[in-house]
Amino acid sequence: MLLVWGSGLFSDVGTWVQLIVVGSLVAKDTGSALYTGLTALALFTPQGLCAPIGGLLADRYDRRRVFAAALSLQAVATAVLAVVLAMGVRNPLILSAIIVFSATGGALGQPAYSAMLPDLVPPEELMAMVALGIYSWNGGRILGPLIGTVMVATLGPAWTVGFNAISFAGMAVAVSLLRRAFMPSAADAMSEGMFARMREGWRAVRRVAGCQYGIVMIMILNLCVGPFMGLIPIYAREVFGGGTGMAGTFSAVQGVGAIIGGLLFTILAARHGRGHTVFVAATGLVLAYGVYALAPTTVVAGAAVLCLGAGSASIFTSAMAIVQRDAPAGQRGRVLSITQAAMGFCYGIGVLWISIVGDWVNMRVAFLAACIAVAVLASVVMFRTRGWRDVLDGDHARVDSAGVSGLLRA
Repeated sequence: MLLVWGSGLFSDVGTWVQLIVVGSLVAKDTGSALYTGLTALALFTPQGLCAPIGGLLADRYDRRRVFAAALSLQAVATAVLAVVLAMGVRNPLILSAIIVFSATGGALGQPAYSAMLPDLVPPEELMAMVALGIYSWNGGRILGPLIGTVMVATLGPAWTVGFNAISFAGMAVAVSLLRRAFMPSAADAMSEGMFARMREGWRAVRRVAGCQYGIVMIMILNLCVGPFMGLIPIYAREVFGGGTGMAGTFSAVQGVGAIIGGLLFTILAARHGRGHTVFVAATGLVLAYGVYALAPTTVVAGAAVLCLGAGSASIFTSAMAIVQRDAPAGQRGRVLSITQAAMGFCYGIGVLWISIVGDWVNMRVAFLAACIAVAVLASVVMFRTRGWRDVLDGDHARVDSAGVSGLLRA
């Protein structure tokens, strides 16, 4: 487990190096929120299209091998991006297209990785395991922008992105060194039509309340809150006149907040219940988002970013732990791929609508509108559906099925 987590931290550092560096280059050259958002959009949107395929692969083949192959694809595509940057190409559409290929590898491999986790730890430690993944991702968010700022100044953007390619290759090697296989059950891996298998995964989501609530929480988070991270470069430039250094600092602060939030949430949820803690985290998240939108100084904006990181990580940690906890073992890869697909599509929609409002009016108005949207959507789930706290706390005996019916109805 330490090998997987350590290599994952190395890869996450490289990912955030690339995101901040490329985003800052585009923000500087175009001054457009939409073009800046495209680079972040390219990184996450393939999840919506490719994650279901990744889920099928995860439920049919050795999950370790699927994940390692996907990482290798990411390494190759990211190396191509580094070469293109070295040739002087700065067109945001070309850069985004290459990032899409790299992100496709990540989308294909992530369900296999997520499906491996419950086999590595006891059920009672699963939420802590998910939180550890959050620490890795946000540890990369802290170190990546800082390392990226220094590397861009000393080596240039091409070598900086090349570092990310090396990180993917390193993680692929680490995963390949695992001595055990992570095979789905023999019955589930039997030959079956692709669409039939996907329908089976969707039916599993429809009949399990925990999966429904977890996915809905993630959808709201990515529609309204998550996009602020990809738009940090244009926010820093438009609102405060900052460049790569300021964008990197904000991203690092957000990572610190996410680590603090994930740790506190794990402790407080065990003491006060996950449902109550999610309610508190969601309230704090909305307040922090409003402050971020209206921040008069970089210090106030940084404090809001810290709180946004804490609230986002708390809710995401809980949502993913619920889905992994309640997903049927035989369909776990497909359920997680549906979760990832929903996350990717919603993030893409979120980046588009927030960046369009940002270009049309300004980034302050765009983020204030997103703050209002998340408050409204969260209120609908919390106050108009019954039993959500019982589902989050795992008290299925008290869950009224009528309270969750219709949450994800097609």
